[in-house]
Amino acid sequence: MKKVFAMLLVAAIICTMTACTKKNVETVTKEETETQVVGGWTRPASTEVTDEIKELVAKATEKLLGAEYTPIAFISSQLVAGTNYKVLCAITSVTPNATAHYAVIVIYKDLEGNVEITSILDSEAEVLAGEGMLGGWTMPETTDVTEEAKAALEKAAEKLVGAEYAPVALLATQLVSGTNYCLLCEVTAVAPSAEANYVIVHVYEDLNGNAEITETFDLAAAD
Repeated sequence: MKKVFAMLLVAAIICTMTACTKKNVETVTKEETETQVVGGWTRPASTEVTDEIKELVAKATEKLLGAEYTPIAFISSQLVAGTNYKVLCAITSVTPNATAHYAVIVIYKDLEGNVEITSILDSEAEVLAGEGMLGGWTMPETTDVTEEAKAALEKAAEKLVGAEYAPVALLATQLVSGTNYCLLCEVTAVAPSAEANYVIVHVYEDLNGNAEITETFDLAAAD
């Protein structure tokens, strides 16, 4: 009986050591994964603007006079000594009959919760849909890119040589004799070490499934 008890005790000790080893391996793997994210931009699972992002934009822009900043899509974040956020906004000048336009703002939030805008990528692309706006353009329920919009962009972009288009957010749609899509895209030149640039793209897809890019607007650093 003592011999059997000793064998059971040894087996229990081995199982405990194995479980601890497995736990340590899982912990290291998780830490390594988190470390790899630090320093690089990470896309969120959804471009939806959460209450946190709304508060972040409101706090970062509260001292900026002459314009209103409305967050449209949460693009990406970057872990540094704090966090950087890229948010697509509709910017409207505080003037009569002003037309809103799209811009990407980069917000830095330090470890103490202080925030500031570090850069703005501005554009001449007008916000096509919204309360009281005409023309048939409609804002989608979510800015997450639909399969239909993605497929239309792929068809339209395959005719273009020298650049790759990656959809980031669906901003508006318009039903005509076919469908117009307004998309925020990352465009990367087919060249070594090329960096991606943000572009507002209008895509038209006809009733036969043919698609083409009808207009583009670059987002560039504001002066």
